[in-house]
This record gives sequence, structure tokens and C-alpha cells, in this order.
Amino acid sequence: MKKVKALLISMMMILSGCAASDDRDDVVVLENTQFKLESTGAINKEKVLTTLIDIQPPPAFNGNPYDAAGINWSIQPLVYDYLCEFSPFPERMFKTSLLESFKLDGTHLTMTLKEDLKWSDGSPLTAADVMTNYYLNVGRSAFWTYATELKKIDDRTIEVDYVTESPLLLNITFALPIMSPASVYGEYAEAYKDIALNYRELNPETGNYKFTAEGAALLADANNKMLAYKPNIRDVIASGPYIMTNATTAEVIFEENPHYRVDVAIDKIRGLRPGSAEAFATSILEGQYTIENGGLSPDMSRQVDKRFRDTLRKIYVPEISQIGYVFNEAKYPVNIPEVRKAISMATNRDILIQISEPGSFLSDQYNTGLTPSMIETYADPQFLSTLTDYSYNPAAAEAMLTSIGWSRDDKGKWINEKGEHVEIEIATINSWPTFMLTAEAMSTMLSEFGFKIKYAPMESGTVWTYLNGPNHTIGGVFLGGAGTYAHPWEAFSNILNSPRIGLPEVPKGEDRIIFSPTTEKEYNVTKMLKELFAAMTPEETQAITHEFMQLNNELCLFMPLVEKAAPLRVYDVTLSLPEAVPNEVQKSFYYFGPLNLMIAKMLRGGEIFFVE
Repeated sequence: MKKVKALLISMMMILSGCAASDDRDDVVVLENTQFKLESTGAINKEKVLTTLIDIQPPPAFNGNPYDAAGINWSIQPLVYDYLCEFSPFPERMFKTSLLESFKLDGTHLTMTLKEDLKWSDGSPLTAADVMTNYYLNVGRSAFWTYATELKKIDDRTIEVDYVTESPLLLNITFALPIMSPASVYGEYAEAYKDIALNYRELNPETGNYKFTAEGAALLADANNKMLAYKPNIRDVIASGPYIMTNATTAEVIFEENPHYRVDVAIDKIRGLRPGSAEAFATSILEGQYTIENGGLSPDMSRQVDKRFRDTLRKIYVPEISQIGYVFNEAKYPVNIPEVRKAISMATNRDILIQISEPGSFLSDQYNTGLTPSMIETYADPQFLSTLTDYSYNPAAAEAMLTSIGWSRDDKGKWINEKGEHVEIEIATINSWPTFMLTAEAMSTMLSEFGFKIKYAPMESGTVWTYLNGPNHTIGGVFLGGAGTYAHPWEAFSNILNSPRIGLPEVPKGEDRIIFSPTTEKEYNVTKMLKELFAAMTPEETQAITHEFMQLNNELCLFMPLVEKAAPLRVYDVTLSLPEAVPNEVQKSFYYFGPLNLMIAKMLRGGEIFFVE
């Protein structure tokens, strides 16, 4: 552990540019705390707001929002609008955006669009476009697991029927940005519509829809055809506040959509790609950002606070997300439960959290899949005492390995039952300090414990594709979050349906069945997710949540490290934002979700602008 601590100190000094730890303040008191500003003159629409984006660089980057290299979550809110905006804070609510109104009556939803909506090319945005958008999400969204059919009543009105009641129906319906104009995607939508109407069937086990075998084949063909479409970003037709006018390896430029329904107070936005951790930190210190929420090491965060002490405003935004390390169940040796459990207990997460970015809180060490805040809300905390605790316990980790026939060689290194040393790779993104620093420190910890470890940092455009494939062993990931629906159903769906944990692919239309070797119990995950989705009372929700927590604890496929509350840093003293409490985690409609979604909500609400 002395080596680990020495490594942590050296890594933080390198990333912070510090010569020594006593050359900085331990606590920096920021002087600028007022978020909502009063303008003494006209609003300044000439200033450019610079924000953070995370996309693949050109030429891979393209204008198809369904392509992994296209318009992703990072920039969708700037280019596309939503039917409704959701926030669980200060209480669960849906605020109409493109919709004028909606009414959910049991399993029947009626939605009415605002009048005179337009796309960025000036063409009308109508119910046909919304229908196209839903059809493009066949096989991509939970919507079609529960939606029976769509009906266009007129150019502004759509009705949806669902197969079951659920408090989450509005979440899955309104989570999709409207990004598929019928003039562009209508031809593709026809193929998806045919699949939705003719190649789904009710699963008698779960009571919701699954694809037939023929439907699964047709869906794969439809996806291949639609994903081959890779338009130039300048040709993208937007429903949101901005259009994209230029993209380079370093930035994307957004200019106001002239036909948007709201006259936003900021005409131009510049989105910067972070690059490496060092490049991102340099950009911040050079004052290139107006607002950002990127990951910084603790030392670098203090350096930023110190440098911009008189001008910086900072708050923490709840994400209901977590960072941790996923085990590929299909890859030896982490396909062995005892090896996964031993790695968890040989990792001192109390130390790793110390080098995570500010706004990071230690996540659940029982590996249940839920963040501590979700456990507090949806589970009985006493239930945890019935589960295995995977906190740092090297003696228990050693016992796990010896129980499967592993032993140490004469140098203290672990060999398997065949007498072989087995290399275990830890892959991570190289530009995010919480991932990079903790992965390197974890590699050192596990090496000292006796594992043969390979530390593999990768560029952002590579690592996520790699971790979705079959070859990784352990990877630093976001997993088990519930930032969209704020519900355990989302967290457990996110984990147990993730390709990153390496479970066998389930044929389209069949249920995911998981066998736990710990209790020799079989879990129908598909059926359990359906029951959790449809649970209407707190008691029903808690009972199924406990069952999922038990399953994840037994499998130990994901080792959470951080529950995140993202630090939001504002550098321009003339930028007015919604009221906020400095240096605290917010409970606000506007301060929830990804950075650019927050900015888009503020723009629509007239809550973000530059003052003179």
C-alpha cells in the first residue's frame, strides 16, 4: 500500500502541474457565488458560449443520430428538442416542450403538439415526424416493449396505447429527442413500422412485446440500411435550438436555428472535445470554457479553484450515475465468480475514491448495482446485511482464490489450478482522471496482491467500442445509472442488458435467463424487469429491487466505485443561470442531467444568457 500511495501522489502531481503538494491551498474559498445575474442593460447575444462535448473526431463523426459515431447524447440536446422535459427534482415532473399538452389515462396516452412547429429548414414539424421518430426507435427503445400501437389523429395529435400500466410509461415515451424528420427518415421508418406492427408478439411469460425470429432478422436488415446513412453535419435538419455549421477534430460550432420556436438568448455555441486529461486541464487553465463539468483530479480541481478564485462559480449536479469496473463474464479468468469477487475484495475502494474527481462519493461496496442514494430511496438498508460485503479484505480475497485451486508461486504471484500465470487487463479511457487514475492505482494494488495485471488506457474514440466487444477483461465504465428515469428498473436494465458484462447474447424474442452458481438459483431477468417496470406500489417495487440486488451481489459482474454528482464550473462572470446554492448538490429542475441537456432546458426557459 505504500507503493500505491506513492503512485497516487505522483500521478496527481503530474496531472496538476504541481511541484509539491504544499505549493497549493488545501481549501479554496470561491468569492463569486451569485448564479442569477441582473442585467444593467440589454442581454448580450454576441458572446459565444463554450461548452464541453464528447464525440468521435471527423471523419468518423457524422450527422446520423442513431450511429455510434453520429450525433450522440453529448450534442443531441443542442440540436434536437423533446416532447417533454423530465426531472426528479425538486419532485418528479414533466414539463411540456414540443407538446402543448398530454394526458395519460391508464394505458392510453394522448399527445398534442404546439402549433406552427418547424424544422430548421423551415418545413412543418408535425405528428408524422413524431411517428417517424418512434418507428426509428423500434429495437432501440423500451418504448416498443410496452407500446401496442401509435395513431395519428391529425397533424398535431397522436395517441399511444400500451400493454400495461406503469408509473414509468411517460419516462420511456418522453426520453427520446425528436430527431427524425419524415422527409429524411420516412423511407427507413416504413421498414421499422412493418416490424412493429407485424413481427412482434406478446410474451406470455412477461406480458410485454418481443420480436419474432423473422422480426429479429428484418430488424437487423433495417438497422444495417439505416446506419449506412451518414450525412454531413451541415445537412442535419434540427428540431432544437441550434444547427451545426462546422466540425473539426477539436470543436463543433452550433449556430441558432432560425426557425426554432424559442428565440434563444445565445446565438452561438462552441463545443470543445476534451482530448487527453492534460489537454483538457490546459484548456481550462487557458480560460477556453464558459461552462464545463469535465472530470478533474482533486489536485487539478484545487488548482482551477485557486486560479479562478475571484470569478469561478461552482455547484454539484446530481447525476444518479456511477463509475466502476465491469468484468467480462465471457473472458477467462473473470468468467469465474470467485476471481471477480477476489478482485473486488483485493481493491481498496476507500483509497481509490480519494483520487476521484470532486463530486465523487463512494458507491455501493456490496456490488448490488444500485447507487447508495437509490438504495436509500428504494430498498431497505437493513437488507444489505444479508448480502456479501465486498469491501477491502485481502484475506477473504485470498481464500476465494485458494477455494478454486489457485495458489501463489515462490514470488507470491498467483497461478491458476494448472500452474499458469494469467494476465488480467484493465482498460480505461485516458482522458478522464477518475477512470485513468483509479484504473492505474487499482492495477498497482492488484499487482501487489499477486495478480499479473496489464493497465491499458485508451483514447475515447476507441475505448467504448473496445469495451462493447468480446476481448476486454476488466473495463472502467459508467454502469448501473438511473439518470433518465431515476428508478431501479433503469439501473438493473442498464447492467444486465449491457454487452460490457459479456453475458451470452439473447436471441431476439427470448428471455434472458441467468443462473447464479452461488445459490444455484435461476433468474428470469426479462420477467423480473417487466414486474419491476409495472410495480405500482412502493412495497412491490422494493421486493423486486431486493431480488435484483441479491442477483447482482451473487454474480459480482460490476464493481461500483463512484456515485457521481458532477461539478458544474462556470467561468464567465457575465453568464446568468438559474438560482443555485454554491458548492452544494442541487435539487433543481434545471440542474439535472447531462451538461448540454441542462443548457438546452435553461435556454428554453429563458434562464441562461450573457448580461452586459
